[in-house]
Amino acid sequence: MKRTLLAVALAPLCFQSNAFAAEATPDEVMVVTANRFEQPIKNVIAPVSVVTKEEIDAIQAKSLAEVLRRLPGVQVVTAGYGQATEVYVRGTTTRHLLVMINGVRIGSATLGSADFSQIPLTGIERIEFIRGSRAALYGSDAIGGVLNIITAYQPSEMLAEVSVGAGSDGYYQLAGSVAGGIGQDSWGKLALKGEEGDGFSARKVPSEQDDDGFKNRNIVAEVGTHLDDRWKLSLQGYYHDGETEYDDGYTDFTSGNFISTPNAQSESSLYNVAGKVSYSSSSLMSEFTLAQNQDKSRDFSDVSQGSEIETTRDVANWLNHYQVNNQLELGGGFEWYRDSVSNSTKKYDKDERDNTALYLTSIYRVDDVQLEGSVRTDDSDSYGRNNTWQFAAAYNVIADIQVSANVGTAFKAPTFNDLYWPKSGNPNLKPEESKNYEFSVSGHHKLMDWSITAYQSDVEQLIDWAQTDPNDPNSYKPMNVDEAKLKGVELIAGFSTGPLYHDVSYDYLDAKDTKSHKDLVRRSKHSAKWNISYLLDQWQLDLSALYKGKSYDDSANKKELDSYTLIDVAASYYLNDNIVLRGRVANLFDEDYVAKDTYNVQERSYFATVTYQF
Repeated sequence: MKRTLLAVALAPLCFQSNAFAAEATPDEVMVVTANRFEQPIKNVIAPVSVVTKEEIDAIQAKSLAEVLRRLPGVQVVTAGYGQATEVYVRGTTTRHLLVMINGVRIGSATLGSADFSQIPLTGIERIEFIRGSRAALYGSDAIGGVLNIITAYQPSEMLAEVSVGAGSDGYYQLAGSVAGGIGQDSWGKLALKGEEGDGFSARKVPSEQDDDGFKNRNIVAEVGTHLDDRWKLSLQGYYHDGETEYDDGYTDFTSGNFISTPNAQSESSLYNVAGKVSYSSSSLMSEFTLAQNQDKSRDFSDVSQGSEIETTRDVANWLNHYQVNNQLELGGGFEWYRDSVSNSTKKYDKDERDNTALYLTSIYRVDDVQLEGSVRTDDSDSYGRNNTWQFAAAYNVIADIQVSANVGTAFKAPTFNDLYWPKSGNPNLKPEESKNYEFSVSGHHKLMDWSITAYQSDVEQLIDWAQTDPNDPNSYKPMNVDEAKLKGVELIAGFSTGPLYHDVSYDYLDAKDTKSHKDLVRRSKHSAKWNISYLLDQWQLDLSALYKGKSYDDSANKKELDSYTLIDVAASYYLNDNIVLRGRVANLFDEDYVAKDTYNVQERSYFATVTYQF
């Protein structure tokens, strides 16, 4: 049984003394997200974390938020399973993180971001997470980073398992999966999961104090075949259906009282289907993808039937990578996608838009130097053309020490709600834009891997509601009015002490509104993570400590949120070759903390799972 570690978070550290060699050893970690083609992680300049299925199982995460909050550069704010989740990467907002499934962007075109509370961990083979801008390769949204959730299966022997679990607040789950070869040239995969929980009251008094439960059903499927040694076809599908209860309400400005909305619920469904045909030889890789995904949600309560909003995205992407020689690699491609939206109660002023993009990238290696450059142009029929670029360089000072630098631009497109919401949309909005800088020093040694990274992002034309007519209190519209400066330092180390392996990170973040000089909402200046893994005989133990410093819950910095520390512990016992027993205690010391003003958080909680593998 091999050691599994949560985060291979030290991508720049993985260069060996013969750094920049294009070939990969059989047991080397490979990534596809950094430059849109598969390459050894040691050849990637961008900071990248990789989390595998085995690692997710070991820490017994129940949500994507629980995985992300352990990684460097990330701050997560959530009120529990199924509730709204905010993900801040290096101080950027949730809408500045591009989320993909198997390389295809997902998320709501009306909200402008993916709903992290509704993205399950079902069928995931690994997660690749890039910190820092990547718009020159991926276009809109990739200001803070790129998150690629990969369910694609690498054919091997037949694998199957079933698991059942239960935990605090009425939580239980039932899951099963099977994957393997079909004949000599084909393969298939099917993963199913259902989970449900009674939950706890999401909001504090004066909201209604009842349990806010949830129910999720998820399916991941894939079939594929090798036509010959070079051509491959595959079809990947993902479906999620969920129901969530939550506490909602409004403030009566006449009386100043908070009025609760009883029994508020949300129903959501997500799907993503992608068909791919790919060609690969010793020097050329080419892949064409046709995909469609849909994000549909309906909110209602005892006093309102609410509305149903549905966004659909059709995608066509053709990407190519050519190995010119041992020093030079070239890549590029064409991408088109169409967003369309419908609302059951309101008709948008415009309900469809197209985006067409071309991108080019190159990598050059010679001796101890590596250079990367990318350019992309996006042309939208809603907000015009945006050109982005990125340049990176790395140099091995000595065999074990490397310095690297990265600079580039990025943008975030206005949403349908920003542009076309009836009577309040602003079709003249410009995209949010950023310029991003990064400098890193890293080391790869026998006893320790480490890195020190400093970064800065200047984000302009941020979209917020502003009063267009000072004499009309009802004249608020989305406007390009705000600017932000995000500066920070990441310290990361990985090392062993006897049988224990440690992943340690500390993040300093200075995230300011440029005009008011106030801290941005719910971003802590100081945060730290310490993940410890222990593997011996049939036991695997994982301990996680997370510290989040004080922050503010309002833009005026009047409502202070105190610092807190959370400790989670998980244990796995391999009873035999088929049965694994797992247990977890979250918030071990029952920390009483506030992640978001007026919202509750889960107290100490317990979970247990039995998995049968055959």
